[in-house]
Amino acid sequence: MEKLEKVEVIAIIVQLTARVSELEAQLNQNSNNSSKPPSTDWKVVKIPRERTGAKPGGQPGHKGNFIKIEREADETVNMKPGSCSKCGKDLNGAEGSVMETRNKIDVEIRRKITRYEQVEVVCPCCGNENHEEFPADVKSRVSYGEGVQSFGVLLTNYANVSYGKTQKIMKEVLKVPISTGTLVNHVKEFAAKSEGVLTEIAECVKTGETGNFDETSVRVNGKNQWLHTAGNSEATYNTVHESRGFAGTDDNGVLRAFKGVAVHDCLAQYFAYDNCTHAICNAHLLRELQGVIDNTKQVWAVDMQKLLCDMKQSVDEHKSAGQTALPDELKKKFNTRYDRILVIGDCETPRNPDTRKQSKSRNLLDRFIQYRAEITRFADNFAVPFTNNQAERDIRNAKIKTKVSGCFRSDDGAKNFGKISSVIGTAVKQGKSAFKTVGDVFNGSIGSIFLKVQVE
Repeated sequence: MEKLEKVEVIAIIVQLTARVSELEAQLNQNSNNSSKPPSTDWKVVKIPRERTGAKPGGQPGHKGNFIKIEREADETVNMKPGSCSKCGKDLNGAEGSVMETRNKIDVEIRRKITRYEQVEVVCPCCGNENHEEFPADVKSRVSYGEGVQSFGVLLTNYANVSYGKTQKIMKEVLKVPISTGTLVNHVKEFAAKSEGVLTEIAECVKTGETGNFDETSVRVNGKNQWLHTAGNSEATYNTVHESRGFAGTDDNGVLRAFKGVAVHDCLAQYFAYDNCTHAICNAHLLRELQGVIDNTKQVWAVDMQKLLCDMKQSVDEHKSAGQTALPDELKKKFNTRYDRILVIGDCETPRNPDTRKQSKSRNLLDRFIQYRAEITRFADNFAVPFTNNQAERDIRNAKIKTKVSGCFRSDDGAKNFGKISSVIGTAVKQGKSAFKTVGDVFNGSIGSIFLKVQVE
């Protein structure tokens, strides 16, 4: 009986020790070793910089960055002295030379009102009453032009300013009286007029060699919905759907028709799309490896982290040298290191045969075993990025919008945001003016968004 009690005590101790380790691992999670955002970190640990002995400011040989004046000044102020500062002699008739010039950049904001007068002319021959129709965008006694419409769309859906503050800015700065309801209508109108552009954007991503895919939660009318993004270096295509799973991905529509290399995190649903090749974001893996290192000190995680970084460095060096692939000998060395690390990991974090639930470090090791080709795809195909940061950047504005506004008040508002962020995000990638692009959509002169032009 006494022996049985000791066994029970030992079992309890083992359970409690495991539980303590699990809780400590949760406490140790931060933005550097898990998927938690930096805003949830308890405190920022500042790493002291190594003292160099150099004085503060720009160092000798540093090329300064200056604002370039790209055109002639609109106004020139001649600062010629009228009298001598020493003897008081009148200098108005004396000649001088320019010793230094300085420029001040400012803006002059004014509203423009265009009056359209519909003139009726009676034909002297047949008596027919003739008149011209008003332009399509002049629908009532007072209408807003594409400049006002574009500015409102950019402030509310690009700069993420609230509708109330946008109304005040336009009234106080631009002297344009406008209601929040009209601003909402302008957003709806833009979303409706951008359908043709969105089709072109989606097609660009579908036919790309590589694509970046991700999803993030957004609050819509007090509930969680999901913004799904599909993009590449030239285009961004965002949609909002109530489902994070297959329904939401299929509603986006890009991944189902994609034939290239899809870069994403290791969400299981992505691998169900077998019409394309897959690559896994290594930034996520590096953070998870750091979590294993911080909580378990396992050697395999340290070695794997070092291997991934070494592979990336080699790829970057060969890219810079104009090469398109790693030498076979170098690939063989990396593969040998990868095999050795998996053996070490299997010893340090063996699989528990008595349960389906495994430790976090074992689950991570299994991922490196199962998805080896997807993890190292960037080293086999130089067109594949090391991380999925492109998709992270494409969805960042949605998180900022949520933080500023709290949530979208309607499904249509959220979906319209997805459309607008797609058009503006693509325009920015194309090197185009976001303001001009939105205006072109409003007036119907957008053409192809992929005709690259210089930014004015």
